[in-house]
Amino acid sequence: MKITASGGTDGANIVLFWPDNLPEDADAALQNEPITLVEALRAQGKLIWFLCEGDGGYTVAIYVQRQVPENLMALCRDEEQIPNLLVRGTGYFGGMEYMFKRDSSFLTKYPQMCEQVRIPEGNYSARVYRTESRETLYNSWILTQAGAAAKRISDLHGVITACAVVGVFASVITLFVASLTIWYCITALAAIFVFVAVAMSRTESYRAVAKAKEAFEKEYPSYVVHLE
Repeated sequence: MKITASGGTDGANIVLFWPDNLPEDADAALQNEPITLVEALRAQGKLIWFLCEGDGGYTVAIYVQRQVPENLMALCRDEEQIPNLLVRGTGYFGGMEYMFKRDSSFLTKYPQMCEQVRIPEGNYSARVYRTESRETLYNSWILTQAGAAAKRISDLHGVITACAVVGVFASVITLFVASLTIWYCITALAAIFVFVAVAMSRTESYRAVAKAKEAFEKEYPSYVVHLE
């Protein structure tokens, strides 16, 4: 069985957790001392706390009593062994800040930050990996799946989006420190960048690259978990 999930973090901490594994006072503890609680749960084999380099989106592929494919295994690094991982109920993969026992209101507000993971209940021997060296593979995948022209449009969209963000910030700042003429010019330029970015995001080429990116993240995820 192979299970994939995606999630995100604004606190540079990614976990796979099961609410049924958390103690009764977990919601309060997560507000006051989340790291202490998570460290204890990890030591007890009740969650997985992944190595994480920063904020953003991440993906995981979980292989349950099935070997990890050789092409994916070749990218796996930083192996962590969990001799006795307890799986109970529905799991969630995403940012530590969205963990909960019963109060899932924060996750309900941002549901895209944690995805449900349904693994058959039981005790497992787990091997956890982080994947690396995906950049070259990623570029090759996008070219194959979406085509060179679509990739160029997607790359250009990234540049224009960055310019739009800078333009908006510059517009806010110049409103207070520059003349109205300069403010009008910067605001107009920012508006043009925003319009172009939105227009490009609606093209068939952009959608093709987005679809290829989603497929790549499932085939070559940020993390790999092998359960036996």
